[in-house]
Amino acid sequence: MKLFEALAQALAQNGDGLLFGVVGDANAYMVDAYARRDGARYVALANENGAVLAAIGAAMIGDEVGFATVTHGPALTNCVTALTEGVRSNTPMVLLCGDTPPEDRENLQNIDQKAVILSSGAGFEQMRSPATALEDLARAVRRARAERRPVAFNMPAQMQWQEVEYRDTSWHVPALPRVEIEGEALDNAVGIIAAARRPVILAGRGAIDDDSRAALLRLARRIEAPLATTMRAKGLFSGEDHVLGVHGTVSTPAASEVIQKADCLIAFGASLNFHTTAQGSFIDGKRVIQVADRAQDLAANAVPDVAILGSAPAVADTLLHWLDEAEIPGSGHTTDLPAQGLDQPEIRAMSDIREGCVDFLTALDRLNRLLPQERTLVTDAGRWMVRSYGLLTAPGPRDMVTSASFGAIGLGMATAIGAAARRPDRPTVLFCGDGGFMLGNLAEFNSATREGLDLICVIFNDGSYGAEHIQFRDKQLDPAITLFNWPDFVSVARSLGGDGTCVTSAADLDALPEAIDSRDRTRPYLIDVRLDPDRMTMW
Repeated sequence: MKLFEALAQALAQNGDGLLFGVVGDANAYMVDAYARRDGARYVALANENGAVLAAIGAAMIGDEVGFATVTHGPALTNCVTALTEGVRSNTPMVLLCGDTPPEDRENLQNIDQKAVILSSGAGFEQMRSPATALEDLARAVRRARAERRPVAFNMPAQMQWQEVEYRDTSWHVPALPRVEIEGEALDNAVGIIAAARRPVILAGRGAIDDDSRAALLRLARRIEAPLATTMRAKGLFSGEDHVLGVHGTVSTPAASEVIQKADCLIAFGASLNFHTTAQGSFIDGKRVIQVADRAQDLAANAVPDVAILGSAPAVADTLLHWLDEAEIPGSGHTTDLPAQGLDQPEIRAMSDIREGCVDFLTALDRLNRLLPQERTLVTDAGRWMVRSYGLLTAPGPRDMVTSASFGAIGLGMATAIGAAARRPDRPTVLFCGDGGFMLGNLAEFNSATREGLDLICVIFNDGSYGAEHIQFRDKQLDPAITLFNWPDFVSVARSLGGDGTCVTSAADLDALPEAIDSRDRTRPYLIDVRLDPDRMTMW
């Protein structure tokens, strides 16, 4: 078969059944061959950046490698922001990008694609020849899994028409085996836990599987420690007692008080970045034990007192075993804490909201409760997101996707499309700001329409670039350049094939449940929530 057919067959046989992309002359034939195969679904995005983001969204929901494809030159440069987002969020995905034939020196789309890709922090894998192409693709997939980041597979266009013999190549990456944890690090960790009187157990994204959850619960109950999570593991311990919620800059006041008074933090699968540690204040004066299954994650941000390389279940069970062997009593910490409510945020409405607008936190709380509860939750970036992170909920950490690891607005819609395509059995709810909607999400709204996705897009519309607006106000400057007279978003949604409603009052919020229940689930639904830019809270 032709090489482009062999690549398509390898994707169909070994991939996750989803390929996101934008076609051009250097990848179109491979995409066409893939889309014609049984069990394969190609989802066309409006922009190449969106294709990569959709693959990231699908990977976050499915715990699999995501797949996207673009052509060469400007198509690839359009992907740099999304690739960087994938690197910063440690999301495995493979970008199959066509490349200009090397002999075509004056091609308008010619660029050093390796340099572009490496600038984002993504990995690069070159298709060396038609004979090695399937092995090269398999290597790219294995690298994406092992390195937990995007890897670009570079496909010169002229090679794709060569005849090749198809053969299966393994994409499998062996799981980290369960190993015995021993030595000085184990002794020190057990000693720190034994001496702790106010320990806290923290779970990050690297510890959200069922085995990790069960092992951390056993350890927490044994040492009588409350449980917290990073933002990307939010909801892991929902329903359990002594849950603090998110550990970091979006912690509730009650949880923050417990965390500040803690004398020991035992972190599993968490990078301990500045968000999680609240700029270091949440680990200041504490003994810290960090457990990770990759050496490069240990002490990458905060420096722990003890670093242990191993899987979360293996390490937690080993600690539990030696605590029992040494007959170490529980800390007694949870006996002094309320069993429930520590993770519940405070909702304080602002006064003097201008006419035609609603209070942000009140609306946020109402929306969180009235939108479908069995949902996939996707959040964009913006001024509104900090309080939203603490308040918005999803069934579990695999049902929640964030798109702000690079600090860019406008990445949410494409990410939501990928998540919705991966989980079509439930609605996907996207929260974004008005600036983010116009900057990037608008381009992909019609993609959601074309795919017939059950997607609800909530826009927090304060008519401004909110983060910049608040900085101008704080410096007592005129924020005029941050303000925008946007189009009517509901009309825009309808013109793009969707539907929607506008919320300008408490009565509009009261009417939302009926509108949401009666929506057409085969097209996106937009909720334009009007806010007062001068009565918005950042923190």
